[in-house]
Amino acid sequence: MSERRSFSAEEARNLLRRARTGTLGTLNADGGIPYASLVNLGTDARGCPLILVSTLAWHTRNLLADPRGSVMVAEVPPQGDALTGARVTVMGRFSKVPAGDASRRYLARHPAAEMYAGFGDFGFWRLEPERAHAVAGFGRIETIPANEMFPSADEMIALEEGAVQHMNDDHEDAVQRFAEKLLGAKPGGWKITAIDPDGADLRRGDDVLRLPFEAPVYSGGALRSLLAKLGAQTKD
Repeated sequence: MSERRSFSAEEARNLLRRARTGTLGTLNADGGIPYASLVNLGTDARGCPLILVSTLAWHTRNLLADPRGSVMVAEVPPQGDALTGARVTVMGRFSKVPAGDASRRYLARHPAAEMYAGFGDFGFWRLEPERAHAVAGFGRIETIPANEMFPSADEMIALEEGAVQHMNDDHEDAVQRFAEKLLGAKPGGWKITAIDPDGADLRRGDDVLRLPFEAPVYSGGALRSLLAKLGAQTKD
């Protein structure tokens, strides 16, 4: 049996899921000096980072020259030492990907990006992780291999769009209850925009909420059971 991690792969992946922005690290095409920039961040169904960047930006030119890069996200405590907060850095290689699912999942987190996502100089890139380094305070430091933090999610990828449509079309009342009773939102107008093994994204206009699942689900049966359980919990 493997040793229990002080900061699990699931915790690190969910830290990445919750983040709306991150620090992108690339190697400067002019001289190779590491360059850090701020980006809006999404994730694919496995949890791999997604970015939407312009060819006019330094970081995009850097990736075109050398795809190696990293993304760091952090949850800084409101008071005290910022370094006591949890953070994770994912390292790997970026590749440009077709809009498709990348666009749908990214815009579920960043609806305001719809106004420029279709511009010719913008494109979606995904980081294919090689490993992650996670820190959650003193004594909670882990280096996590990619296959542990980002396991296969083929069944969830295949069913996601259908599950989203089904929930919005046939279980609209339950979606409203999720937003109001589980996430503390004002009622009315909420839609599910994305589902993955770790949770779901809900949107109303430009407002976006993240509904975390109590444990990861990787099959249609497990997802149906969990959503039914949440629906029953939130009924009056």
